[in-house]
Amino acid sequence: MDAKNKQQKLSLGIVLILIAATLSSVGQLAWKFGADGAGTYAIVLYAVGFLAAGAGMFFMMAAFRYGEVSILQPMMSLGFALSIVLGALFLNESITWYKLLGTAFIIAGSILLGIEGNEETV
Repeated sequence: MDAKNKQQKLSLGIVLILIAATLSSVGQLAWKFGADGAGTYAIVLYAVGFLAAGAGMFFMMAAFRYGEVSILQPMMSLGFALSIVLGALFLNESITWYKLLGTAFIIAGSILLGIEGNEETV
């Protein structure tokens, strides 16, 4: 396998893992709304959460086909950063400087892993 083909596969793996992280965060948001609700509304939200989280796991498994686990798995932590944003947008949770700093570290770490993955293939 040539370096360009390997890099394209890793890029696809990164895209898939970002989709997985997003679906996981959406699922968790649905679970949070379900936990705050009651009756049929809560059950529907739990089901939506399970579907989103399950789809996220599917995309994560697919991503591992195209890249190294040591590169892709830590990128799932971008879901934590997205959860902070979703929490602020939909749950009126505060974004503190500590949350921003932690999120910045998560994003920086994911970028570094992406760079590391590309350097290995070139």
